[in-house]
Amino acid sequence: MTLETHATTAAQNGQATARVGVIGCGRIAERHVDAYRKLGATVVVADQDPAAAQRLAEAQRVAWRSSPDDLLDDPELDAIDVCVPTAAHASVVLAALERGKHVFCEKPLCRTYEEAEAIAAAQRESGRLVMVGYLYRFHPAFQFAKQVLEDGIIGRPYFAIFRLGGRGSHRAWKHTTESGGGATLEMMVHNLDLIQWLLGCPDEVDLLRRSTLLPERQIGSERVRVNAEDYVLARLRVGDVEVVCESDLVTPSYMNYVEIQGDNGSLFTSILHYLPTIVYCKEPRGVFNLGNNTQQFPPVNLFERELGHFLEALRSDRTPMNGVSESLQLMAVIERIREGSPVGGN
Repeated sequence: MTLETHATTAAQNGQATARVGVIGCGRIAERHVDAYRKLGATVVVADQDPAAAQRLAEAQRVAWRSSPDDLLDDPELDAIDVCVPTAAHASVVLAALERGKHVFCEKPLCRTYEEAEAIAAAQRESGRLVMVGYLYRFHPAFQFAKQVLEDGIIGRPYFAIFRLGGRGSHRAWKHTTESGGGATLEMMVHNLDLIQWLLGCPDEVDLLRRSTLLPERQIGSERVRVNAEDYVLARLRVGDVEVVCESDLVTPSYMNYVEIQGDNGSLFTSILHYLPTIVYCKEPRGVFNLGNNTQQFPPVNLFERELGHFLEALRSDRTPMNGVSESLQLMAVIERIREGSPVGGN
């Protein structure tokens, strides 16, 4: 089954009976609940703030519980979807596994490698599935890019740039270290996941720059003082491929692209539907002509695609993409970036 068909086959394959509890009722939870409903799953929501749970439940016409513990203790739920701030990810994931629930966790899985190890041990003991929400893998442009690389269309890759930036200003916690915010855990994790998926696990990691460019932000009606980094630049080595990875929380308009150079051509792609995907070939390869080959991918609902994949994994009892083992590798890289000193100083 291709990833493109996961969303449409979810309800057809009996997934309408899946019961998912969503913990955390912020903006990302709204998208998750909407996707689950479209996929035919039964959803119940909860939050530390009962009023937030009630608002989301009424808006989406789903059930709600007065606390996360009430939701975790519900014996009828098959899985827990974790949509709380990053600092609380590990505790909620562990609580769900202890109660025998499958888990979908918004990215990143946790804040530290130590937390990831604890989750890995709990998953092994429980025998339950855990999937982490790196949804860029489910975009047709990046799936196309992966196929181009696997088919050797641009030859042997030797240099790549991964760029991701945005304002990230809709929640204050995204800019505080105490809550697990900052450009590294909010944005760079997406780049690093794509690097692992498209090229492989990095052998070398160097922090080039880590800065707080905007120490104050306007979030809604509140002026917020920022204490987490909002710009990160790193250099990685994946086999023979030199990689530049740049992420920020300061770009006024969302920006994303991946550029990969190979000895037979190059690849440029993006999650942004108005940017074309371009495969340049020095010589014809398969269906690709000499010169530029352009593809355009329409907008898709990435939440439906990734959560459809999760529901299909539950139905078929198969290990989903973006599991704990991949997050262990990713958190090892994150800690090297987060704890490193910029090359050449600040």
